[in-house]
Amino acid sequence: MTALQLRKQTLLLESDLNRLTLHVECAQLREATNWMGQIRGAQKRIPSWALAVAPLAGVALVLGLRRSSAGAGLLTKALGVAPSLIQIWRMFSASSNEPK
Repeated sequence: MTALQLRKQTLLLESDLNRLTLHVECAQLREATNWMGQIRGAQKRIPSWALAVAPLAGVALVLGLRRSSAGAGLLTKALGVAPSLIQIWRMFSASSNEPK
């Protein structure tokens, strides 16, 4: 084999290796981004009022946790905020059940 033939064979093998590496990396990328499709599917199943309540519940939780005593545990803090969250929940669920 001449040097040119060896170089050609080396380049062909390197090209095959790069192609296989690219194939594996694309498969890994597809698997890594699969959760985005699952989130899109979940959005279709979540009622629109729940999307509006979620940020409000987060704000209520943060404000409640800030007002709680520093020594209390997270569960105690969360239970302290629960009545506010239940009230918000009832308000939105009652408005979604009204006939249109």
